[in-house]
Amino acid sequence: MDALAGFGQGIWIALQPLNLAVMVVGVLVGVIAGALPGISFVNAMAIALPFTYFMSPLLAMLFLGGIYVGGVFGGSISSLLVNIPGDPDSLPSCWDGYPITQREGPERSLSIAITASAVGGLFSALLLSFASPPFAKFALSFDQPEFFAATFLGLVSVLAIAKGNLLMSLVSLFTGIVLGSIGTDPLYGVSRLTFGVPILDNGIDFVVVMIGIFAIGEVLDALAARQAAGFAPKHKARMRVLRPRELWALRGSVARGTGIGSVIGIIPGAGAAVGALVAYGIERQVNPRRREFGTGVADGLAAPEASKNATTGTALIPLLTLGIPGSAAAAIMLAALTLHGVQPGPLLYTKSPDMLYAIFASFTLANLFMIVISVLVARGFATLMRADPTIICAFILVFSLVGAFGVRNNIADVYICIAFGILGFYMKRFGFPTAPLVLGVILGPLAEGYFLTSMANYANDLTIFFTRPKSGVLMALAFGFILWALRPELGRLVQRLRR
Repeated sequence: MDALAGFGQGIWIALQPLNLAVMVVGVLVGVIAGALPGISFVNAMAIALPFTYFMSPLLAMLFLGGIYVGGVFGGSISSLLVNIPGDPDSLPSCWDGYPITQREGPERSLSIAITASAVGGLFSALLLSFASPPFAKFALSFDQPEFFAATFLGLVSVLAIAKGNLLMSLVSLFTGIVLGSIGTDPLYGVSRLTFGVPILDNGIDFVVVMIGIFAIGEVLDALAARQAAGFAPKHKARMRVLRPRELWALRGSVARGTGIGSVIGIIPGAGAAVGALVAYGIERQVNPRRREFGTGVADGLAAPEASKNATTGTALIPLLTLGIPGSAAAAIMLAALTLHGVQPGPLLYTKSPDMLYAIFASFTLANLFMIVISVLVARGFATLMRADPTIICAFILVFSLVGAFGVRNNIADVYICIAFGILGFYMKRFGFPTAPLVLGVILGPLAEGYFLTSMANYANDLTIFFTRPKSGVLMALAFGFILWALRPELGRLVQRLRR
């Protein structure tokens, strides 16, 4: 079937009343789940998976795909309104998005985020529809060295958010990497760094760390400073899509973020978090206003928003064309297809082209409906944020602890969450940046796993990361990124040596 004709047929199928209703409900569930601190869209997809047993394979994919598309943006709502990321991939949105909310109100920050996310998501959905086979071949050529190089590039992005405090940022990053390594060694299966404490045997989940650092830590800091009213936006929220003239002013950052996210999305295991981090780091290096990043620069919000949503469509390319899930969300979709006896792969193009193109088309439609639904949900959240500050703080604390428990249904995670909340409070008081610590916990174990498997598969040859073309390019970008970020310090060092 011709791609354009197949896409048109897919649009017609996706617009059938039942299919459309299921997709819209999925988007709504995803946006709300992503916006609630501690309730990620991946958890929502996992909870929804058993219900798809009573649906057809197409309805199951429309429902889960809607949750996926809506959830990736939903985390930005709490990031922008209360500086608490709903998901790890929404963390970069806090750095410039929340200052915009404080300075200009939620209308401006949410309008930028919604528009950039829609552009990135729509472009990614069109790539999924029309460029799946070549992208799938590109993704299939990636192996463990390439995965490590992509994760390493995400880790060095901490240099872009150091904000003139490089030493403390590096200390925070390496602390996060150490904390992420607590638990069971991925290669040898033995416990490490647990010091005989039983609750540490299962390791420390990055979601628990993020909830503690950002949610509980922010609440403690606000209460200690008697500034809990700072959670409430001072402006009435009237979110909308940016006008063409406003979007044109952000064209560079949105285009760069969309391109970065579209490429990173097809790399299995990278995901939206890496895409958002790399997009923010690169944007901070190339943007003319890079020295102002962190103070509320619109480009600093638009780039990661476009990037993380641009990963949604391309993350499904390896799944639908090769049967390889590229993210946790894609793995849940694979489970749904398998549950219905559908094996994703190249044969889908010949056996079930109507279903395949309906899935492609639904991602395009889901990104359009995401705009309307996100505006409505964001308005509701903004209204809630104008409630009494003590109620807001109590709501955040209760939801955070429930969310921490729900990550693994383990009461130990609640204790760990509280501990990291206290740690986040004191880190903020003593000037230690918290974002690098969270990045270390998230990306550190991934980088370690990819590094160890690379060493095991390639006879402990460290040069493999540089001799393979794709991993070599990524490593070169990472080291170039480091040199570019350290340029001011290196310049001062050279001047001292000349003296």
